[in-house]
Amino acid sequence: MAVGSPSPAGREVASVAGAVQPAEDAGVLVPQHQRDQLAKETTAKPKRKMQTLFSFYKKTEGITTDVQGQINLANQNQNRQSDSDENVDVVQEDEPPSPNASVLVVERDPGLRRQIWEYPIDEQDEARRIYIMHGPYQFLKDNYPLSGSKKHPRRFQAHWFKSFPWLEYSLAKDAAFCFPCYLFSKQPSGRAGSNAFTIKGFRSWKKVNDGTECAFLSHMGSDANSAHSYNVKCYDNLKKPSGHIRHVFKKQYPEDIRRNRLRLRVSIDAVRWLAFQACAFRGHDESATSKNQGNFLEMVKLLAAYDDDVKAVVLGNAPGNAKYTSPKIQKEILDMMACNVQKAIRNEIGDAKFCLIVDESRDESRREQMALVVRFVDQEGFIRERFLDIVHVHDTTSATLKQELCKVLASHKLDVQNIRGQGYDGASNMRGEWNGLQAKFVAECPYAYYVHCFAHQLQLALVAASKEVPEVQNFFEHLAFVVNTVVSSSKRNDDLHANQVAKMEFLIELNELETGRGANQIGTLKRPGDTRWSSHYGSVCSLIKLYKATFLVLKDIANTKGPGTSPSVRGKAAGAAKLMMTFDFVFILHKSQDIVNAMDDVVTTKKLIQNLRDRGWDNLLSDVTSFCTTQGIIVPNMEDFYADFIRSRAPNETTVEHHYRYDIFIVAVDQQAQELDCRFGEQATKLLILCTSLDPKNSFSSLNIDNVCSLASKFYPADFSEQERNNLRCQLRHYELHVHNTDLCRRLVETEKTEDYHLIDRLIRLVLTLPVSTATTERAFSAMKLVKTRLRNKMEDGFLRDCMVIYIEREIAIQIKTGSIIDDLYAKKKRKVRLK
Repeated sequence: MAVGSPSPAGREVASVAGAVQPAEDAGVLVPQHQRDQLAKETTAKPKRKMQTLFSFYKKTEGITTDVQGQINLANQNQNRQSDSDENVDVVQEDEPPSPNASVLVVERDPGLRRQIWEYPIDEQDEARRIYIMHGPYQFLKDNYPLSGSKKHPRRFQAHWFKSFPWLEYSLAKDAAFCFPCYLFSKQPSGRAGSNAFTIKGFRSWKKVNDGTECAFLSHMGSDANSAHSYNVKCYDNLKKPSGHIRHVFKKQYPEDIRRNRLRLRVSIDAVRWLAFQACAFRGHDESATSKNQGNFLEMVKLLAAYDDDVKAVVLGNAPGNAKYTSPKIQKEILDMMACNVQKAIRNEIGDAKFCLIVDESRDESRREQMALVVRFVDQEGFIRERFLDIVHVHDTTSATLKQELCKVLASHKLDVQNIRGQGYDGASNMRGEWNGLQAKFVAECPYAYYVHCFAHQLQLALVAASKEVPEVQNFFEHLAFVVNTVVSSSKRNDDLHANQVAKMEFLIELNELETGRGANQIGTLKRPGDTRWSSHYGSVCSLIKLYKATFLVLKDIANTKGPGTSPSVRGKAAGAAKLMMTFDFVFILHKSQDIVNAMDDVVTTKKLIQNLRDRGWDNLLSDVTSFCTTQGIIVPNMEDFYADFIRSRAPNETTVEHHYRYDIFIVAVDQQAQELDCRFGEQATKLLILCTSLDPKNSFSSLNIDNVCSLASKFYPADFSEQERNNLRCQLRHYELHVHNTDLCRRLVETEKTEDYHLIDRLIRLVLTLPVSTATTERAFSAMKLVKTRLRNKMEDGFLRDCMVIYIEREIAIQIKTGSIIDDLYAKKKRKVRLK
């Protein structure tokens, strides 16, 4: 039944169908004399307001349960239409949602979900359709829990799903259930065994492999008249809406179906385009007299203006109010597209091992959102990092985060035992050795190795190193002071641009500056950020490029008196200008540029820092001296004595060169190298060292058979049996001889050598699954800022998730065919307008 109430004539049809609910659900045609009699009885009864499916549940704003495998389906309550309507063709699908709309949580785990017969009678069919759309819950695991006697314990077997497609498995109860019987069985009569496959669950695994006495075969029955066979028939008939009884009363011809599909296709295309561009859907005023009805309706108008066939079926030319333009329809389309994207990602993962990359951030409405990215290697050998979901969490404790993550994984049938890596930032709730999120997953899956985000590691190393050297720490404070003084005012920004233009014109006249398209762009100073140390590099480089223009702006502020300036502003500008004209500031400016620029990769950073320590002093001093000469800054004599008041040295104990080279340059470089050595854990470091044995650089010159075998035996014993570990060494010997003709995982697939080196291919896939950084989750939060803006800060969590999934994974979403979305929408819910 549709949620909206039909007109009197339509109510009569609905009542007839409701009176013979099992027959309708099965798609069985009711005899004519029974329909006439039921119609008379129905029209004679007084009309009453029917209780909806959503009023059966308590409405809550936030939904938190301890159940795994639940899926939030935004089935919002609709206002019933008045019983005085007499137009049968009026359709209630585009009716605006009630302000008391709620979110219905449908449990996927068969051992925890509510029985169908407990739903209100007029909403049972809709609940069945929702479950049919998701299919039976067949959770695949390598090893299921043991149960039964201690001498001969047995467990559920995954291959039973292929032999019995109707079978379901409950993680909570470790029991088997029957999907069609759950959907169409009536309330148990109390007979022993009548609820084994619907309520209690079946757990006697020893009775499965028992020949003709197999419990599953006994449940199915020996003929077509068994209860299971009848329920299967009802299940098949409900999946074919064209055979339902309501189509006997109203037939729609192929031309009508084509027009209906075209109308819905326009709405789908509009929703898809707006989601790809992260645009708002609705407008402030969507009335017919509004000059701007919102992006969605204006997009539909635009599509109609370019096609007469579209114009003839949309908006005002749509029959009744079946326009498919209401906010509810827009959300249904968006949710269906997002579900298809998530299904495509799940199919792409298959049975491969995967890695979790998780991060949290607050959205525009100050709600804590947790982004989940899955990293894996696909069948073609490509590394994929897919945005799977974003979940609102009430707190960021490790227990809450793990609980929500397990729910998401269970809903997508992803086994925790298949996790082979975790990538988080350095927050204590994530990396805690005992109670952190990574520790909780390791306790459940010992091979879910935690790798601290390399970008955050390098960032923390630079933070710690800068704090240990007073001169460097003071420099970054002075840098922020200079930049903020200049860019805090629009007038000063304009003065900075004017000084840049004047300098460029002067250099062009002297033929010292090359010209061309895109060259010599006008820029501004960049503020350094506290959490992103790449911003420090940009800030340092921008100041070096705009050094003279910045100094002139500060000098002008310090010397200008009158309205708009205050003594404090002039004093700050004068202090900043004096800082810029000191050799100390220029020296650390260039030194910081070299160090921050080296913070790119762990291995290369150590090499660059060591090379900078051994052979970088002369080049640095030459660059600083040249820069000071150009800017008119006095360069001290390096042979003079330096008076060090901080370190309590005598005036004749140290020279200027010794101070800048050993007290600042060498100390800062050594502190940086020390922090890099201390920031990486022992287990992660050892794992990464062993992984370098599979590095393809220089024709696998670093290939070490012993290290590769040690990697498989110590870190992945669950993925390789003892015999396979022995065979791995043999494959590696052959692989070493043919290594110049192959490459990593992708190349093995392209050259069709995965079967010859299947163990090596499996190990390479496991290594490539390890995370490197959490950049993908950071980009997801950047997308969240585009989707949920200040003007859209009341966006619901489900709507936000759907928008982000489609926006981020547009590569997959663009491949979803519009026809399949229409079919899914038609299969999800009964609709008076036929679409197929």
